Amino acid sequence: MVSTYTSAKTLALVGDIIGIIRDNVQASLPIFSADFNSTILLMILFVIISWVCLSLNIYLWADTSFKVQRDMRQEFYEVIQEHSMAFFDINDSGVILSMGMNEINQIRMAYHPSLRNLMGSIFTIGITTWLVWKYNWIIGAALGLAFAIYLIIAWLYAARVGPIRQQLATDLGNLSALSQEMFKGIDVVRSFDNHQKEIEKFDNVSEEYASNMKREGYLSAFYWPALLTIVVTAGAFTYGLISIGDAAILISILTLLLNLNRQNFMIPAHLINLQAGLQNSKRLWEVMDFNDPLTQPAEPQEADWDKTLNFKDVSFVYPGTEKHVLKNVSFTIPSGARVALIGGPGSGKSTILKLLLRLYDPSAGSIEIDGANITDMHTSYVRDKVTMVEQDIFLFSDTLRANIAFSKPNATDEEIQRAAERAQIAQFIETLPEKYDTVIGERGVTLSGGQKQRVAIARALLSNPKLLLLDDSTSAVDIKTELRLRYAIEELMKDRTSIVVTQRLTTLVAADMIILMKRGEIVDIGSHEELLKRCPDYQFMCKHLPMAEGVGTSSNDDITKGGSV
Repeated sequence: MVSTYTSAKTLALVGDIIGIIRDNVQASLPIFSADFNSTILLMILFVIISWVCLSLNIYLWADTSFKVQRDMRQEFYEVIQEHSMAFFDINDSGVILSMGMNEINQIRMAYHPSLRNLMGSIFTIGITTWLVWKYNWIIGAALGLAFAIYLIIAWLYAARVGPIRQQLATDLGNLSALSQEMFKGIDVVRSFDNHQKEIEKFDNVSEEYASNMKREGYLSAFYWPALLTIVVTAGAFTYGLISIGDAAILISILTLLLNLNRQNFMIPAHLINLQAGLQNSKRLWEVMDFNDPLTQPAEPQEADWDKTLNFKDVSFVYPGTEKHVLKNVSFTIPSGARVALIGGPGSGKSTILKLLLRLYDPSAGSIEIDGANITDMHTSYVRDKVTMVEQDIFLFSDTLRANIAFSKPNATDEEIQRAAERAQIAQFIETLPEKYDTVIGERGVTLSGGQKQRVAIARALLSNPKLLLLDDSTSAVDIKTELRLRYAIEELMKDRTSIVVTQRLTTLVAADMIILMKRGEIVDIGSHEELLKRCPDYQFMCKHLPMAEGVGTSSNDDITKGGSV
């Protein structure tokens, strides 16, 4: 406000200086009179004050706004990390990505420069009108009326354009989500030569975005002519009221009006940005304040993970659906047992593993470790004890060292190398030019399927879990590769309870206990020999399972250790 006043006052003093010069010339007095000199000094003082205040104003607003943006983005990332899988089941990752980048940036822009410029514009208009009023109250009143009409038009324009801008933000999020999905699935798109269909999908969303842009353009076509009409009318009125003899007053008023730059007539844009910032803040808060069905216990418990694991009448429904994926599932797993889960697609096998990791909590029933309910344990504690190697291995676009150490960030080089040796990947890593510092591509694209599996196994070995979960981790590799992986998996399963989702007969034969599932329910539980004798469903499955070469061998001597797969 100080910089606005001093800037306007500086321009007003220009008119005063011209008036002093005119009066001195008419009176045949020296131009550089005492009044002239004092006015010049006062103007210089106002210029310095205006410059200092304006510089501080811009710096403080910018510094604060960028700090707010940084803190908001950091908090958003931290909160999203804390949300359970239920959140990601109902929210598109592309939209969330757009929200974390674009919408937080819009919130920052609502604060700076929009709020700063809006306040500056209002102060500038008000102070300019007041100073003009001091020279000529009629012109000041006319100017005030013109500004009032302008503010009304600006408000109406912002009210109409604001919702369109919000729809544009939504459209941009949809474009981001669609682009991300297309890039992730580019191999599938190309393998089926389906790129034309994807282009059409993108074109439809892009057309919606363009349509909303046109709507905003139509409203802008009304706003700017209306603004020009107000300016021309006010200017003509001012000129008609001032006579040629009032040249000094005319110059003073014109120099004051020069203080009104283009930024002062961007009030609708500032209002729209503020409205968008408020709406984005609301959306951001709703996402961050997600009512997560998975909650942390007020008084977390711990348990002896070397004891039995019990599922007691566990049922589960995924968030946003009504179908039961698990129905009254009950079983007991002794400590150190090797358990195989088998069943057709949609039988609930992978869901059991997700519940054990506390990615979700049961809809009904309980999961107990040594009598302690898993929902009474903090998720970080559970995941410190449980590790899962999934079928679809995810590796970061980072070094092999960082990928292996992801489960234990403070691991030493010796621990990382030992884990790699036990996972049968060390020999391959040593053949690479950068060895453990080799950067792999996105999702480990530069590695073969078997190599990615063994890096994931090394990562799991390093975490040294009490409970190991393997989600069909060898189904995506061929029989020969599986044989080479078997030694690494044996190392991983040694001396710990393990649960394996599998379609491999060799794994079933080696299991201490097999749980056969169908449509979310348990059909039968027993060893391979027991189920083969009494369970028709199991007999049917065994006839159609992949038969690994070397089934029944108990030695790993024939397995190639550490080679490239």
